[in-house]
Amino acid sequence: MTSYFFVALSKYPIPPLVYRSKEPLQIGSRVIVPVRNSKRVGYIVDRAHEPSFKTREIVEIIDKEPIINKNMLLLAREMSKKYASPIGEILDLSFPPSRLKGSKAKKKKDKYITLKASISDILKSRLGSRELELVELLLELNTIEYSAVLKKIPRSTIQSLIRKGFIEIVEFEGEMPPKKIVHMNENQKKIVEEILSDNRRTHLIHGVTGSGKTEVYFEIADKILSSGKRVLFLVPEISLTPQLLMRTKARFPQYKIGIYHSSLGSSRKREWDRAINGETDVLLGTRSAIWIPIKDLGLIVVDEEQDESYKQYAMRPYYNAVDVAQRRAEIEGAIFVLSSATPRVETYHYAHIGKIVLHEMLSRPFGKMPKIFVVDMRHRKGEILSNELVREMDKVARDGNQTFLFVPKKGFSTRVQCLDCGYTFSCPNCDVALTYHRNQRILKCHYCGHVETLPNKCPICGSKNVARGGVGTEKVELEVSKIFPGLRVKRIDREEINNVEALEKVLKEISQMKVDVVVGTKMITKGLDFPRVALVGMVDADHTLAMPDFRAAERTFQLISQMSGRAGRGVAGRVIIQSREPDNPALHSIVTGDSDDFYRSELERRKALGYPPFKELILLTSLGKTPKIAKERIEKVKMELEKGPFEILGPVESPIFKLMSVYRYQILLKCDDLTKSVEFLTKHLTQKTLGFDLINALKIDVQPYSTF
Repeated sequence: MTSYFFVALSKYPIPPLVYRSKEPLQIGSRVIVPVRNSKRVGYIVDRAHEPSFKTREIVEIIDKEPIINKNMLLLAREMSKKYASPIGEILDLSFPPSRLKGSKAKKKKDKYITLKASISDILKSRLGSRELELVELLLELNTIEYSAVLKKIPRSTIQSLIRKGFIEIVEFEGEMPPKKIVHMNENQKKIVEEILSDNRRTHLIHGVTGSGKTEVYFEIADKILSSGKRVLFLVPEISLTPQLLMRTKARFPQYKIGIYHSSLGSSRKREWDRAINGETDVLLGTRSAIWIPIKDLGLIVVDEEQDESYKQYAMRPYYNAVDVAQRRAEIEGAIFVLSSATPRVETYHYAHIGKIVLHEMLSRPFGKMPKIFVVDMRHRKGEILSNELVREMDKVARDGNQTFLFVPKKGFSTRVQCLDCGYTFSCPNCDVALTYHRNQRILKCHYCGHVETLPNKCPICGSKNVARGGVGTEKVELEVSKIFPGLRVKRIDREEINNVEALEKVLKEISQMKVDVVVGTKMITKGLDFPRVALVGMVDADHTLAMPDFRAAERTFQLISQMSGRAGRGVAGRVIIQSREPDNPALHSIVTGDSDDFYRSELERRKALGYPPFKELILLTSLGKTPKIAKERIEKVKMELEKGPFEILGPVESPIFKLMSVYRYQILLKCDDLTKSVEFLTKHLTQKTLGFDLINALKIDVQPYSTF
């Protein structure tokens, strides 16, 4: 008997098409279908009646049992409508790239190698190079197939670690060691009980850095795992996964812990296989992990919920993983917990009007909040590290403690300019200044990756009077080494630390007190927990305030607060903020410790201007190879929107007008009803109405984190 199905195509941004099949199929299964002269992977999203037009037949069935269950399909449908993205693009997110080609998951093998000893015991021991190689691999992946290890590591090394009690060979059904016992204070116990007893609402744990938020959701996770359900922990960046992974394994040694993010390489596929097959009890991951079809999900935790890394804005679909996680928890009947020391302004607002259940942790159970000082840099031309900061660094070093220095930009100098004619060396593909990297003697664009050698004269006037201005991590690293030649300095940015292995190595060195000063970008501002950090220095605290964006003050407040939280966890801590705007309200709230004051003033400003949470935003960006093409397209878009249910701002040139050789104009929509606004867009903005290909010419970003 022939049946008909709606099939959403993978990587093909059009509505589902109707295909026929002589075999019985289930909703959610992947199939291979003919599209013009090629074959593509698709998803069966619904049954169809026999159409009046001619249909083509499904070529192959990939999943006899669908990986996409009814809950994930419902989530995909809703997010497709919310973010104005074809459902096929949304469903693609549930699979790692290797699985989009139609390959089937391999059956698991019986024998695995896993860690047996605690992380602290391992770190205290002397290991050979091959032993260390295997242990570090297990720290990242938790469990590895025995046969795969034998291809890289000698059998004698494996046996040596088994004899030392560091690893063991297990089957997934085997016995695991007893779990670690944790003692919580009364406030932590109260929050755990409240969340477990009200498991159908969104909860926000708003706690100062170091207040023990992680132990609260670990305790909730313990109860969920004991009931036979699974747990998903989301973190904003890969830099947070190594430490959280070690803490999770130490807390739950009897459970299988997985990790999932885009930098795992070939092991990403294995982690995905284990998660969907029910072999992973606790999964740690970045935003992409929210789409994995985990079975029996009982708890979703979003750590550092304020972080803009949860928003995917570089490629379609432009979704917000925090909002997706909230809706998925509702669909799955799972507990949903947000955690932050500096929640989004919207989250704070919803918590204080009762839409979200608020739990506050305003003190640290161990250690004290650091003392914070602002240094006025307005009249200190050319001074990178203030005298006040240098004196404190010297004292910290003599006491045997550590210093963290935050620098917002990578490289040595953030601009190179001719002092005679004023020419600034800029990227030919983007409207941004090139950054000078001293170690490589190159100029680089951090948007498109363009690289050129540093010239010895100006290309416009021929002058050799060329100066390098602005401060990056390389310059601060060099400055620290000059002032303190005996200190061990490590730089942490994307240029220096470009993979998980390098990050794990440097974090281990910091924890083992092999580093005195850490100079880093945003990678070091949150989530990292080192008890001997006695001083945090903000070298350029004003960088984010200068951004032409409605979240500029919020970002500054969050960034400085998060960075300040690295200090004082095990020793007395101090924070020095170097600023050319020392009277800024965001800085004042940080120094006084009155975060409520900042949120109140920011909410008043947003209400007056009509920004979230009082109105929703949609950012439309027209893309063209020439300014004329981009401008003509955005003007056509505006004409189609004139009768829409929203306020239209623009069109204007985007703040970065040229990006990756593409010119950009934008329109900002302020909406009272987001659903109606998106429905209006999808109905009126089509290739038929506009006359051009929307996929490559118009970016529709629903609820953008930034208008920049």
